Amino acid sequence: MGEAVTAQKMTFEESYNNGRTWKAVDVDHEGSTGTVDIDHPRNAQYVSTRLTATDETGTEVTQTTIRAYGLH
Repeated sequence: MGEAVTAQKMTFEESYNNGRTWKAVDVDHEGSTGTVDIDHPRNAQYVSTRLTATDETGTEVTQTTIRAYGLH
């Protein structure tokens, strides 16, 4: 197991068309964690999400989830 690192930068994006287009969402970044507030469009059926984090050594990871959750 490697040495622990700290996230230095986080970005979060949302999509309501299965990832064809993305909109940036502000991240409340504190230490190695972050939170976002998402306001869904009235006609949205599904939300796709994409998070990118960069650590102090410059390593970047991106997690994309298409149709992360549905809306009713």
